[in-house]
Amino acid sequence: MRARLSDDIEHARWSGNALITHGAPTMNIPIEVAERRAHLQLSAAEAQRTLFEETVFPYLGTAGPTGRIAEQQLRIMASMHEGHEDFREEWRP
Repeated sequence: MRARLSDDIEHARWSGNALITHGAPTMNIPIEVAERRAHLQLSAAEAQRTLFEETVFPYLGTAGPTGRIAEQQLRIMASMHEGHEDFREEWRP
């Protein structure tokens, strides 16, 4: 999961940069709109990593409802990466 989240952040940086430097000028998108979209995309990717690190990972394997919720959250987050070569069928929510 950590590797996929890091990939997501890098992809957000790359695509945001591409939107600002290439997409906006060629598609007549106002630069402010492109910058805002790039910022939102990167913020969302970083928030996913923070969510995982602070509210999912620390509680995986714990007993009771907290552990079950953490496992379900992990499965939901992993499902965003379905189709990746490392995704396993047993990770489905």
